[in-house]
Formats: sequence, structure tokens, C-alpha cells
Amino acid sequence: MEIREKLGKQNNKVLHRAYRNTPLTNKQKQDNRQRSSVRYIVERTFGLLKLHHGLGKARYLGLERNKTRAQLIAMSHNLKTGMNIFKQMRELQDCCV
Repeated sequence: MEIREKLGKQNNKVLHRAYRNTPLTNKQKQDNRQRSSVRYIVERTFGLLKLHHGLGKARYLGLERNKTRAQLIAMSHNLKTGMNIFKQMRELQDCCV
């Protein structure tokens, strides 16, 4: 069974792929562009978590411990990102005043 059939039409976020001698149509290119505009943000975040925080490998035995670790790392990443956004907004405010 193909992935697109398993996911259904509503939740299908899989990018179209060109094969040898069958390039993508304009509609498929447009679909890929729209899907990747959202997807790259998520993929970038997971890449950062894997690169800097070691989420590429499971550290502990057991699903629950690893799940808790991943949630704590994600929370710390969100706090750090939020603080950076707050600092940028504050700098903009100080510049304009």
C-alpha cells in the first residue's frame, strides 16, 4: 500500500518526487512549494535539537524516560527561542523610542 493511501488525502504532507523520464508537473511543483514552506520550519527545529542537544540517539532504556528527556529538551529550546524573540522585540522598542 502506498504512503499517500495510508495517510489519506487530508493529512498528506509528503512531497511529490520526480522519477527518471517523468518530471514533476506544474501542479506537483506548486504543491511541493506550499508543503515545504511549512515543513522546513519543523525540520530545521528537529535538526537543531539533534545537532546541539543529542536527540539523535536515545540515552536511556525505556520509552518513558526518553520521552521525558525529549520533552524537557524541547521545552528548554522553546524557552531559549522565546527569550531571543523577546530580546529582539525589546531592541526594536528601544530603537524606535
